[in-house]
Formats: sequence, structure tokens, C-alpha cells
Amino acid sequence: MSNSAKSWLRLYSDKLNLRPKFPVATKLLPTLLTSVAWAKRKPMPCDPHEIAGVLKDAGSGLQDKIVHNLGNYTVALLGISDHPERLELAGTGTLMAIDGAHYILTARHVWDEVLAPADHVGITLKPDVNHRYSNPSRDFTPVGLPKPGEWNEWGPDLILLRIPGECVGTIGAYRSFWNPVRRVDIHAEGIEVMVLMGTPAELGTIADSHADLQITGMYLGPEKLQHMGGFDYLDYEIELKVGLPRHFGGVSGGGVWRVWVFCSPETGEIDWKMSFHGVAFYQLDIGKNPTIIRCHGPESARAVLHALTPQPKE
Repeated sequence: MSNSAKSWLRLYSDKLNLRPKFPVATKLLPTLLTSVAWAKRKPMPCDPHEIAGVLKDAGSGLQDKIVHNLGNYTVALLGISDHPERLELAGTGTLMAIDGAHYILTARHVWDEVLAPADHVGITLKPDVNHRYSNPSRDFTPVGLPKPGEWNEWGPDLILLRIPGECVGTIGAYRSFWNPVRRVDIHAEGIEVMVLMGTPAELGTIADSHADLQITGMYLGPEKLQHMGGFDYLDYEIELKVGLPRHFGGVSGGGVWRVWVFCSPETGEIDWKMSFHGVAFYQLDIGKNPTIIRCHGPESARAVLHALTPQPKE
């Protein structure tokens, strides 16, 4: 079977939401399991208003650079069936390294509905190059929240897929694994944005033996936070402008990233750091404009990571 895929990164900016400048008091702010350290105010060669102007200017290339950086941790996931030969886009995942093991964090329905029943799991690795990389579905070990009675807008819909050890080296040659407990140190003022990474099926072409896919970075508007049943939910409103898909199938499982953009006191140039913030899993108001993308937030992600911890026997 000659199934292959090609993927590349593309950027869309939707209601680019530039949050106020960073707090300047020295403190720790947890995001997922990441801690962010703010230092005391220092004289800066550029201020948050200048940074916002550069980020909004598509010609500066800053938005693209950030999306390409996040793309290093992002993969499109495909279910590959042998009989008959068929490719199906399942969704998007984020590569994670946790306690020496390696995982793909995605939405549970991506695994249950497409990847698990398939013969192989296809993973995109090389941008702009036709390639095939896949492993038998049975070789992945799923760890996550209990499957809900029915798939709906409340989930819970999160899962970690443990990658077979012999596959880590190949994936790591082209992609990077995010450590969710890393500490992020920032010693400057700046702005904060949210970016959703995903693989919209509408923007790609999928045939029985070949897929042309776009891993897309979407800059998000204001966040609406809700809680239910011990889980947190993040809703983002997206205006369906020209170039954006109407249906966000394929984005399920994609990571939401919190990105801090600031002026480096060492170089005087604009830089950024990020932390993982959530996972997209449901589109509300399909067919309406604007539409709403619902994501699990950091509390829900922590619950999945907790599932990796052996529980004491009673």
C-alpha cells in the first residue's frame, strides 16, 4: 500500500486578541503544569504597544514564526485501513514528553472513532514533502478520561496515546516533544495571545492513498471559561472569513497555546515563549457565523496527566 501524506503550515489571524501587558510583580503563574516567572520591571527598547503593532502586521512575519514554532509540536493524525485501502483524517495531536515516555495528546473521539478501528495510525512529520509514516494502531497505548455515554459538547473528550518506544527516534528527528511541566521564565513586559493549532479537513485533499493537508495556526479572540462535572471548558468565537473553513472537522485534538510575546532585554528584539493551554474537541453552532470552538482547558489536561500516575491499591 502506498498511502502517503503531505502537510504544511498555514496561518490565519481571526480577531487577534492582544491581552494587556504582563503583570510586573514577581510571582509564579501556573498554566497547565507550567510555571511562568515574572521579573521586576526593566527598561525595555520596545513597549507592549509596539509589540502589538508588529504582531498585527502580517508583513512582519512574526505571526508565521510563532505558528511554525508551535507546529514543531503538532501532528495531523490519519487512520489507515488496509482492506479496502483508505485514508481518513482523524484529527490533530500534540507531541508530549512526560516522565521519560512519549505521547500524543488529542481528543478521545479522534482515537475511538477513527484511529483505534483502523489498521495503522498515520502521523505527518515532514512539511511540504510527500511521505508516509505509520504504525499499527495496536501498538499505541491509550490513557485518558473515561469515555462518555455519548459524544457531546461536554465531553470529557481527552486522551494520551503512548507512542511505541522504537518510534520515538524517528518522530523526534522531525518534530519536538513538549514537556508540560517545564518552567517558563520571562523578564520583560509584553502581550499575551492564544493560538489554536489544527488540521481542517476542508482545507486539504484526501484520497484513498494520498492526503494533502494544512496544519493551521489560528489566533483566537477572547476566551469564555466554564466549569462542569470537574472539568473546565474554553469557548472561542471565530468569525468565518474568507480562507477559513466553515466546518472544523480535523481540528479536533488540536492544541491551544498561550503565547507571551515580549521584547528581549538581552537582544532588544521581539521574542516569545509559550505554554500548553488546552485541547479543541467540539464545534458549536455549526453553519452559523461566527462559530464557536470548544476546548478542554488546563484543569482537564491535568486530569489526563493524573491518569498516568499509578494509584495506590486499596
